[in-house]
Amino acid sequence: MRLGVDVGRVTTVGVLVGPGGRTVARAVVDSVPGLGALPGDRTGEVDAVGLTTDFVRRPSRLRPVAALRIAPPSHPSLGPLAGWPARVAHEVGPLRAVVPGGSALTGRQLAPLDRAAVADFARRAADDGVTAFSVTAAGALTRPAPELAAAEVIAEAVPGAEITLSHELGRSGLRERENTAALNAALRPWAARMSDTAERALRVGGLRAPLHLARNTGGLVSAAHFRHYPVLAIASTTANAVRGAALAAGADRAVVVDAGAAELRCASVTDGEVERSDVGPGLGGVDLDLARIRADVLPRADLLRTGAEQVADLVARVRRRAPGGVLLAVGGDCGLVPVRAQDPAAAIAAAAYGAARSEIVAEVDQVAVAGSRAELDRLLGLAGDQALARVVAAGAAPSTARVAFAAHTPVSYLPEGVHRLRVRAVGSPSEVPA
Repeated sequence: MRLGVDVGRVTTVGVLVGPGGRTVARAVVDSVPGLGALPGDRTGEVDAVGLTTDFVRRPSRLRPVAALRIAPPSHPSLGPLAGWPARVAHEVGPLRAVVPGGSALTGRQLAPLDRAAVADFARRAADDGVTAFSVTAAGALTRPAPELAAAEVIAEAVPGAEITLSHELGRSGLRERENTAALNAALRPWAARMSDTAERALRVGGLRAPLHLARNTGGLVSAAHFRHYPVLAIASTTANAVRGAALAAGADRAVVVDAGAAELRCASVTDGEVERSDVGPGLGGVDLDLARIRADVLPRADLLRTGAEQVADLVARVRRRAPGGVLLAVGGDCGLVPVRAQDPAAAIAAAAYGAARSEIVAEVDQVAVAGSRAELDRLLGLAGDQALARVVAAGAAPSTARVAFAAHTPVSYLPEGVHRLRVRAVGSPSEVPA
């Protein structure tokens, strides 16, 4: 069996799910330190736990980060972390530097890495008491070697430094990938506290099953993986609620309204997957280079002014993207949405149910240069192997790991032979903590 847990600001919901997706038990408790929502007395039968929450629902301060860019010089308005909202920028701090190095997206080296400049920046950061680093190199998705070399220099200059490398998280956009890496480095203490608190609560409740955290776009990663890459799982609740509602209804195609206290969010599910988007700001208004779910939003204040017509318009916009999808509503205020009769308890527990039903997911998104179709197939195969290795590292049982999606797209603004490779691997959660 699987246990899904949805940690909110006010309440925590737990759902125990048996074979075939059958709900065995539910529990709703106040959200207090220690979580506390363990439904039923069958904890010894639980094989894995999936937890979903949003950073904004369990807020914490970001820690200072030393952000290093490896690239040619740019105008200060395009420098590292430029354009961040003032509050977030203040928490992350002013330590930023650009050193020569990096590559073009075709893999051509732009300049040798200035290792001395990297070491000098690392020592300056340490002198200021900062030991969290993000490293972002131009062209790192084609040629990650400069980031790996810089990490070696930082680790030697600052023993115990925590380093996030952008090529492990982001995609081709330099500034957005840099933002993603810096935010990941800043979130690690929050991730450690969140996962440690959850694991302690599970042990107090008699559970020995491994903990997994829900990703922003659906799927799970192990608690250990989450501690290293928290930016992948900072806003997972709506994705899990939307997918959980569709799974509970047995619908491969659905339009789901997540009715929360502050806003209504409407998203679609097609072939069991929540619709994605690559645009829009992420946490704190920072532009991130991460996929996210595509959701149309209606603030609660607008709903109070205009009533049901706004809800109908919200649903109609999303239905145009998923024609024929069954309309469902989840969340504490799902009664505001005019849909067919459904179980209110199941609607409130949709996010926890979605987390319980999720698999481990890992993705590879990189740029490759191939002179022939045979070379492209070889590189796509290597990307698939990398995705399989990542999904196992993220907590999947090796025997269950498989490639669920693989695609390549020519990069139109670059010379012929440059392709974007995207691979997604999935697997069942391991019963042994990763």
